Amino acid sequence: MSKDTVVRWDTPAGKTLRSLLKVLPDRPFTITLFGSSPLQLIIEPDFVSADVDLFPSEWDDGDILAKGVADAGLERGEAEPYVQVCTETNFRTSPRWKDRALRTQLGQVTLVIPHPIDILIAKLHRLDEKDMRAFRLVIEKTGHPTEDEFRRELQFAVDLYRPNFDEEVTGDITTNTRVLWQELWGKDINVRQEIIAPALAQRRAGYADDIARRDYKAELRELGRE
Repeated sequence: MSKDTVVRWDTPAGKTLRSLLKVLPDRPFTITLFGSSPLQLIIEPDFVSADVDLFPSEWDDGDILAKGVADAGLERGEAEPYVQVCTETNFRTSPRWKDRALRTQLGQVTLVIPHPIDILIAKLHRLDEKDMRAFRLVIEKTGHPTEDEFRRELQFAVDLYRPNFDEEVTGDITTNTRVLWQELWGKDINVRQEIIAPALAQRRAGYADDIARRDYKAELRELGRE
């Protein structure tokens, strides 16, 4: 994306955002969109989403946004699309997402729109039929990501493949990655060999001079046997 990227404020998501911003206090806010609404705003106006997912840059602004959503009548069951106020930790994607996001000013609000590649990476955690449509749409409209591009991006986002906490209820991103490869590129992918192992090899090479000279884990195991 570039500064010349056109943001379609006449879309359902765009109109919803304008309604929300009208009721916010007259002071600066920074708000990030994620989910499907960014694709509607910058890729395909007809890509419909039931909600507009967003989060503020400042943790305390979440309460202010939630009040604005209520005041504007944009809560679930009151509007379509409705607004879902989240936290940044809900947007699980590449660590590089902020470097390539589009920032645009709308009144007192700086609106951050992640790059489509980062929107797609975040969809791997669920990968339902709508998420698959999002992948196909972005590739059809932009020609990206290619198979090689997406493999490389997932290597940068390798930590997404770590096991979930017991309290988390999310999809199996490893299985979903294999499903995605079969659906888009007609082949299987060995996630451990093609994504995880190369990414960790690069990480180890970067840490070569910082590796601990003592095997503290082994020493702790020995202490436990005493």
